[in-house]
Amino acid sequence: MFISCIPFALVVVFIQLAHSTNSDCYPGEKYVYLYECPHVYTAGRSRTLMREYDMDAWLLFGQRICCPPPGNRLPSTEICGQSLSTYRMVGGSEARPNGYPWMAMLLYLNTTTLEILPFCAGSLINNRYVLTSAHCVNGIPRDLSLKSVRLGEHDITYDPAYNPDCRDQDNQCALPNLEIKLEKIIVHGLFSSISNRNIEYDIALLRLKMPVRYRTGIMPICIPKHGFFAKSKLEIAGWGKTNEGQFSQVLMHGFIRERSIAVCALRFPYLDLNQSLQICAGGYDGVDTCQGDSGGPLMVTMDNSSVYLAGITTYGSKNCGQIGIPGIYTRTSAFLPWIKAVLRP
Repeated sequence: MFISCIPFALVVVFIQLAHSTNSDCYPGEKYVYLYECPHVYTAGRSRTLMREYDMDAWLLFGQRICCPPPGNRLPSTEICGQSLSTYRMVGGSEARPNGYPWMAMLLYLNTTTLEILPFCAGSLINNRYVLTSAHCVNGIPRDLSLKSVRLGEHDITYDPAYNPDCRDQDNQCALPNLEIKLEKIIVHGLFSSISNRNIEYDIALLRLKMPVRYRTGIMPICIPKHGFFAKSKLEIAGWGKTNEGQFSQVLMHGFIRERSIAVCALRFPYLDLNQSLQICAGGYDGVDTCQGDSGGPLMVTMDNSSVYLAGITTYGSKNCGQIGIPGIYTRTSAFLPWIKAVLRP
Protein backbone atom coordinates (compact mmCIF):
# COMPACT_ATOMS: atom_id res chain seq x y z
CA MET A 1 0.00 0.00 0.00
CA PHE A 2 2.77 2.40 0.93
CA ILE A 3 4.77 1.55 -2.19
CA SER A 4 1.81 2.16 -4.52
CA CYS A 5 1.39 5.72 -3.21
CA ILE A 6 4.90 6.85 -4.11
CA PRO A 7 4.46 6.97 -7.91
CA PHE A 8 1.21 8.89 -7.49
CA ALA A 9 2.92 11.51 -5.33
CA LEU A 10 5.72 11.87 -7.85
CA VAL A 11 3.23 12.37 -10.68
CA VAL A 12 1.42 15.11 -8.76
CA VAL A 13 4.69 16.94 -8.08
CA PHE A 14 5.70 16.67 -11.72
CA ILE A 15 2.40 18.09 -12.98
CA GLN A 16 2.51 20.90 -10.45
CA LEU A 17 5.97 21.92 -11.58
CA ALA A 18 4.89 21.93 -15.22
CA HIS A 19 2.36 24.71 -14.71
CA SER A 20 2.66 28.47 -14.58
CA THR A 21 4.86 30.27 -12.10
CA ASN A 22 5.01 33.85 -10.92
CA SER A 23 7.48 34.68 -13.69
CA ASP A 24 4.90 33.67 -16.31
CA CYS A 25 2.47 36.40 -15.27
CA TYR A 26 1.98 39.47 -17.44
CA PRO A 27 1.85 43.06 -16.15
CA GLY A 28 -1.31 43.59 -14.12
CA GLU A 29 -1.72 39.89 -13.26
CA LYS A 30 -1.30 38.41 -9.78
CA TYR A 31 0.03 34.95 -9.01
CA VAL A 32 -2.61 33.47 -6.68
CA TYR A 33 -4.53 30.28 -5.99
CA LEU A 34 -7.43 29.68 -8.35
CA TYR A 35 -10.05 30.19 -5.64
CA GLU A 36 -8.53 33.62 -4.94
CA CYS A 37 -9.36 34.72 -8.51
CA PRO A 38 -13.19 34.66 -8.56
CA HIS A 39 -13.67 36.02 -12.09
CA VAL A 40 -11.66 33.09 -13.48
CA TYR A 41 -12.86 30.55 -10.91
CA THR A 42 -16.51 31.21 -11.80
CA ALA A 43 -15.97 31.31 -15.59
CA GLY A 44 -16.52 27.57 -16.04
CA ARG A 45 -14.09 24.84 -17.05
CA SER A 46 -13.97 25.04 -20.83
CA ARG A 47 -10.96 23.71 -22.70
CA THR A 48 -10.21 27.25 -23.85
CA LEU A 49 -10.14 28.52 -20.26
CA MET A 50 -8.00 25.62 -19.03
CA ARG A 51 -5.51 26.17 -21.84
CA GLU A 52 -5.51 29.96 -21.48
CA TYR A 53 -4.64 29.78 -17.77
CA ASP A 54 -2.49 26.66 -17.97
CA MET A 55 -4.73 24.75 -15.56
CA ASP A 56 -4.92 21.03 -14.93
CA ALA A 57 -8.28 19.39 -14.24
CA TRP A 58 -6.73 17.20 -11.53
CA LEU A 59 -5.24 20.10 -9.61
CA LEU A 60 -7.92 22.78 -9.78
CA PHE A 61 -8.11 23.60 -6.09
CA GLY A 62 -4.42 23.34 -5.30
CA GLN A 63 -2.83 25.16 -8.20
CA ARG A 64 -1.96 28.78 -8.72
CA ILE A 65 -2.69 30.84 -11.81
CA CYS A 66 -1.85 34.26 -13.20
CA CYS A 67 -5.03 36.11 -12.23
CA PRO A 68 -5.96 39.09 -14.45
CA PRO A 69 -7.68 42.23 -13.13
CA PRO A 70 -11.50 41.99 -12.85
CA GLY A 71 -13.58 42.97 -15.87
CA ASN A 72 -14.95 46.18 -14.35
CA ARG A 73 -11.59 47.93 -14.71
CA LEU A 74 -10.15 49.62 -17.76
CA PRO A 75 -6.40 49.04 -18.22
CA SER A 76 -3.80 51.73 -17.63
CA THR A 77 -1.94 53.37 -20.51
CA GLU A 78 1.08 51.20 -19.65
CA ILE A 79 -0.96 48.26 -20.93
CA CYS A 80 -3.66 49.52 -23.30
CA GLY A 81 -2.95 50.78 -26.80
CA GLN A 82 0.42 49.04 -26.97
CA SER A 83 1.38 47.09 -30.05
CA LEU A 84 4.64 45.15 -30.13
CA SER A 85 4.52 45.45 -33.90
CA THR A 86 4.76 49.22 -34.32
CA TYR A 87 5.40 49.21 -38.06
CA ARG A 88 2.40 50.14 -40.21
CA MET A 89 2.08 49.82 -43.99
CA VAL A 90 0.93 52.79 -46.06
CA GLY A 91 -2.83 53.51 -45.90
CA GLY A 92 -5.31 51.36 -47.75
CA SER A 93 -3.19 48.21 -47.68
CA GLU A 94 -2.67 45.09 -45.62
CA ALA A 95 -1.80 45.63 -41.97
CA ARG A 96 1.18 43.91 -40.42
CA PRO A 97 0.38 40.78 -38.34
CA ASN A 98 -0.11 41.68 -34.65
CA GLY A 99 -0.20 45.37 -35.59
CA TYR A 100 -3.70 45.89 -34.15
CA PRO A 101 -3.92 43.42 -31.24
CA TRP A 102 -7.25 44.86 -30.01
CA MET A 103 -9.09 43.97 -33.23
CA ALA A 104 -11.98 41.58 -32.70
CA MET A 105 -13.78 39.71 -35.47
CA LEU A 106 -17.45 39.10 -34.64
CA LEU A 107 -18.69 35.65 -35.68
CA TYR A 108 -22.32 34.86 -36.44
CA LEU A 109 -24.21 31.62 -36.88
CA ASN A 110 -26.31 31.49 -40.04
CA THR A 111 -29.33 29.60 -38.74
CA THR A 112 -30.31 28.58 -42.28
CA THR A 113 -27.00 27.19 -43.56
CA LEU A 114 -25.43 26.59 -40.10
CA GLU A 115 -22.28 28.36 -41.31
CA ILE A 116 -20.19 30.55 -39.02
CA LEU A 117 -19.63 33.89 -40.74
CA PRO A 118 -17.77 37.13 -39.94
CA PHE A 119 -20.08 40.12 -40.29
CA CYS A 120 -18.78 42.93 -38.05
CA ALA A 121 -15.75 43.93 -36.02
CA GLY A 122 -15.06 45.30 -32.55
CA SER A 123 -12.30 46.42 -30.19
CA LEU A 124 -11.04 44.71 -27.04
CA ILE A 125 -11.11 47.32 -24.23
CA ASN A 126 -10.13 45.06 -21.32
CA ASN A 127 -9.77 41.34 -20.64
CA ARG A 128 -13.54 40.74 -20.53
CA TYR A 129 -15.24 43.21 -22.91
CA VAL A 130 -15.34 44.04 -26.61
CA LEU A 131 -16.81 47.37 -27.75
CA THR A 132 -18.74 47.42 -31.03
CA SER A 133 -21.71 49.03 -32.80
CA ALA A 134 -25.24 48.38 -31.60
CA HIS A 135 -26.39 47.75 -35.16
CA CYS A 136 -24.03 44.74 -35.25
CA VAL A 137 -26.37 43.22 -32.65
CA ASN A 138 -29.77 44.78 -33.36
CA GLY A 139 -30.64 45.23 -37.01
CA ILE A 140 -28.66 42.32 -38.44
CA PRO A 141 -30.32 39.87 -40.88
CA ARG A 142 -32.82 37.60 -39.15
CA ASP A 143 -30.94 34.44 -40.03
CA LEU A 144 -27.76 35.63 -38.27
CA SER A 145 -27.08 35.17 -34.56
CA LEU A 146 -23.97 36.62 -32.88
CA LYS A 147 -22.18 33.79 -31.07
CA SER A 148 -18.51 34.58 -30.45
CA VAL A 149 -15.53 36.82 -31.14
CA ARG A 150 -12.13 35.95 -32.53
CA LEU A 151 -9.10 37.78 -31.16
CA GLY A 152 -5.61 37.85 -32.64
CA GLU A 153 -6.87 37.21 -36.18
CA HIS A 154 -5.13 38.47 -39.31
CA ASP A 155 -5.67 36.27 -42.37
CA ILE A 156 -8.91 34.30 -42.13
CA THR A 157 -7.75 31.81 -44.79
CA TYR A 158 -4.96 30.51 -42.53
CA ASP A 159 -5.44 27.69 -40.05
CA PRO A 160 -2.81 28.31 -37.34
CA ALA A 161 -2.85 24.63 -36.37
CA TYR A 162 -1.46 23.64 -39.77
CA ASN A 163 -0.27 26.76 -41.53
CA PRO A 164 1.20 29.72 -39.61
CA ASP A 165 -0.16 33.16 -40.47
CA CYS A 166 3.07 34.73 -41.76
CA ARG A 167 4.34 37.20 -44.33
CA ASP A 168 7.37 35.69 -46.04
CA GLN A 169 8.94 38.96 -47.16
CA ASP A 170 9.69 40.08 -43.60
CA ASN A 171 9.09 36.89 -41.61
CA GLN A 172 6.30 38.51 -39.60
CA CYS A 173 3.93 35.96 -38.10
CA ALA A 174 0.67 36.29 -36.21
CA LEU A 175 0.26 34.05 -33.17
CA PRO A 176 -2.64 31.54 -33.08
CA ASN A 177 -5.94 33.34 -32.69
CA LEU A 178 -8.36 32.88 -29.80
CA GLU A 179 -12.09 32.35 -30.24
CA ILE A 180 -14.34 33.01 -27.24
CA LYS A 181 -18.09 32.66 -26.84
CA LEU A 182 -20.19 35.50 -25.48
CA GLU A 183 -21.74 35.60 -22.04
CA LYS A 184 -23.81 38.76 -22.45
CA ILE A 185 -24.63 41.48 -24.98
CA ILE A 186 -25.35 45.00 -23.70
CA VAL A 187 -26.83 47.48 -26.20
CA HIS A 188 -27.14 51.15 -25.26
CA GLY A 189 -30.66 51.77 -24.03
CA LEU A 190 -31.26 54.74 -26.34
CA PHE A 191 -30.36 52.91 -29.54
CA SER A 192 -33.37 52.16 -31.72
CA SER A 193 -32.38 51.03 -35.22
CA ILE A 194 -29.82 51.93 -37.86
CA SER A 195 -32.73 52.36 -40.28
CA ASN A 196 -34.07 55.32 -38.28
CA ARG A 197 -32.82 58.89 -38.52
CA ASN A 198 -31.28 58.71 -35.05
CA ILE A 199 -28.02 56.72 -35.00
CA GLU A 200 -26.42 58.68 -32.16
CA TYR A 201 -26.32 55.79 -29.69
CA ASP A 202 -24.89 53.11 -31.97
CA ILE A 203 -22.75 51.41 -29.32
CA ALA A 204 -22.77 48.03 -27.56
CA LEU A 205 -20.59 45.99 -25.22
CA LEU A 206 -19.95 42.27 -25.58
CA ARG A 207 -19.02 40.45 -22.38
CA LEU A 208 -16.80 37.45 -23.06
CA LYS A 209 -17.53 34.14 -21.39
CA MET A 210 -14.05 34.19 -19.84
CA PRO A 211 -11.32 36.78 -19.24
CA VAL A 212 -8.47 36.66 -21.75
CA ARG A 213 -4.76 36.97 -21.07
CA TYR A 214 -2.85 39.68 -22.90
CA ARG A 215 0.00 38.78 -25.23
CA THR A 216 1.64 39.98 -28.44
CA GLY A 217 -1.42 39.48 -30.65
CA ILE A 218 -4.12 40.23 -28.05
CA MET A 219 -4.03 43.55 -26.20
CA PRO A 220 -6.69 46.14 -25.26
CA ILE A 221 -7.03 49.58 -26.80
CA CYS A 222 -7.27 52.75 -24.68
CA ILE A 223 -10.44 54.85 -24.45
CA PRO A 224 -9.91 58.64 -24.54
CA LYS A 225 -11.42 60.98 -21.97
CA HIS A 226 -11.94 63.66 -24.63
CA GLY A 227 -12.72 63.11 -28.27
CA PHE A 228 -11.92 65.91 -30.73
CA PHE A 229 -9.11 65.13 -33.17
CA ALA A 230 -9.38 67.77 -35.90
CA LYS A 231 -5.60 67.94 -36.44
CA SER A 232 -4.83 64.28 -35.78
CA LYS A 233 -4.21 61.47 -38.22
CA LEU A 234 -6.82 58.76 -37.64
CA GLU A 235 -6.54 55.07 -38.51
CA ILE A 236 -9.18 52.58 -39.58
CA ALA A 237 -8.90 48.80 -39.87
CA GLY A 238 -11.10 45.84 -40.71
CA TRP A 239 -11.93 42.87 -42.92
CA GLY A 240 -14.70 44.69 -44.82
CA LYS A 241 -15.20 45.07 -48.56
CA THR A 242 -12.31 46.37 -50.68
CA ASN A 243 -12.20 48.19 -54.02
CA GLU A 244 -12.98 44.88 -55.73
CA GLY A 245 -16.29 44.65 -53.85
CA GLN A 246 -15.24 41.50 -51.97
CA PHE A 247 -14.69 41.04 -48.26
CA SER A 248 -11.00 41.11 -47.44
CA GLN A 249 -9.33 37.88 -46.36
CA VAL A 250 -6.66 39.82 -44.46
CA LEU A 251 -6.87 42.70 -42.01
CA MET A 252 -6.64 45.97 -43.94
CA HIS A 253 -5.97 49.48 -42.65
CA GLY A 254 -5.75 53.07 -43.79
CA PHE A 255 -5.44 56.69 -42.63
CA ILE A 256 -8.16 59.35 -42.63
CA ARG A 257 -8.84 62.72 -40.94
CA GLU A 258 -11.73 64.15 -38.95
CA ARG A 259 -14.04 66.61 -40.69
CA SER A 260 -16.76 68.96 -39.55
CA ILE A 261 -20.04 67.23 -38.72
CA ALA A 262 -21.62 69.69 -41.18
CA VAL A 263 -19.90 67.83 -44.04
CA CYS A 264 -21.58 64.57 -43.03
CA ALA A 265 -24.89 66.37 -42.47
CA LEU A 266 -24.69 67.66 -46.04
CA ARG A 267 -23.96 64.20 -47.45
CA PHE A 268 -26.51 62.39 -45.26
CA PRO A 269 -29.37 64.90 -44.81
CA TYR A 270 -31.78 62.15 -43.75
CA LEU A 271 -29.79 61.47 -40.53
CA ASP A 272 -29.89 63.36 -37.23
CA LEU A 273 -26.22 63.97 -36.39
CA ASN A 274 -24.64 65.31 -33.21
CA GLN A 275 -21.00 66.39 -33.14
CA SER A 276 -20.69 65.74 -29.41
CA LEU A 277 -21.67 62.09 -29.96
CA GLN A 278 -20.35 61.39 -33.46
CA ILE A 279 -17.27 61.89 -35.61
CA CYS A 280 -17.34 62.71 -39.30
CA ALA A 281 -14.13 61.51 -40.97
CA GLY A 282 -12.63 60.51 -44.30
CA GLY A 283 -13.68 61.21 -47.87
CA TYR A 284 -10.41 62.80 -48.97
CA ASP A 285 -8.47 60.21 -50.93
CA GLY A 286 -10.67 57.16 -51.36
CA VAL A 287 -9.61 55.44 -48.12
CA ASP A 288 -12.76 54.42 -46.25
CA THR A 289 -14.48 51.81 -44.14
CA CYS A 290 -17.05 49.64 -45.91
CA GLN A 291 -19.60 46.87 -45.40
CA GLY A 292 -18.15 44.39 -42.91
CA ASP A 293 -16.13 47.04 -41.05
CA SER A 294 -19.04 48.11 -38.84
CA GLY A 295 -18.20 48.11 -35.15
CA GLY A 296 -14.48 48.34 -35.86
CA PRO A 297 -12.14 51.01 -34.49
CA LEU A 298 -11.37 54.54 -35.56
CA MET A 299 -7.96 54.98 -33.91
CA VAL A 300 -5.71 57.83 -32.91
CA THR A 301 -2.20 57.70 -31.48
CA MET A 302 -1.71 60.02 -28.51
CA ASP A 303 1.32 60.79 -26.36
CA ASN A 304 3.39 59.48 -29.30
CA SER A 305 2.85 55.89 -28.20
CA SER A 306 -0.55 54.71 -26.94
CA VAL A 307 -3.36 54.04 -29.41
CA TYR A 308 -6.84 55.22 -28.41
CA LEU A 309 -10.29 54.25 -29.64
CA ALA A 310 -11.47 57.59 -31.02
CA GLY A 311 -14.62 56.16 -32.60
CA ILE A 312 -16.62 53.13 -33.67
CA THR A 313 -17.50 52.56 -37.33
CA THR A 314 -21.20 53.32 -37.71
CA TYR A 315 -22.41 54.54 -41.09
CA GLY A 316 -21.27 55.43 -44.60
CA SER A 317 -22.14 55.43 -48.26
CA LYS A 318 -22.98 52.11 -49.94
CA ASN A 319 -20.44 53.13 -52.59
CA CYS A 320 -17.45 53.05 -50.26
CA GLY A 321 -14.28 55.03 -50.82
CA GLN A 322 -15.68 57.82 -52.96
CA ILE A 323 -13.78 61.09 -52.72
CA GLY A 324 -15.87 63.72 -50.97
CA ILE A 325 -18.07 61.24 -49.09
CA PRO A 326 -16.96 60.72 -45.47
CA GLY A 327 -18.11 58.16 -42.92
CA ILE A 328 -19.77 58.48 -39.51
CA TYR A 329 -18.29 57.08 -36.30
CA THR A 330 -19.64 56.93 -32.76
CA ARG A 331 -17.49 59.22 -30.57
CA THR A 332 -16.22 56.82 -27.91
CA SER A 333 -15.22 59.40 -25.30
CA ALA A 334 -18.83 60.62 -25.08
CA PHE A 335 -19.86 57.18 -23.84
CA LEU A 336 -17.06 56.59 -21.34
CA PRO A 337 -19.41 57.09 -18.33
CA TRP A 338 -21.86 54.56 -19.82
CA ILE A 339 -19.06 52.07 -20.47
CA LYS A 340 -17.75 52.31 -16.91
CA ALA A 341 -21.27 51.93 -15.49
CA VAL A 342 -21.93 48.76 -17.51
CA LEU A 343 -18.66 46.91 -16.82
CA ARG A 344 -18.85 44.07 -14.28
CA PRO A 345 -16.07 41.99 -12.65
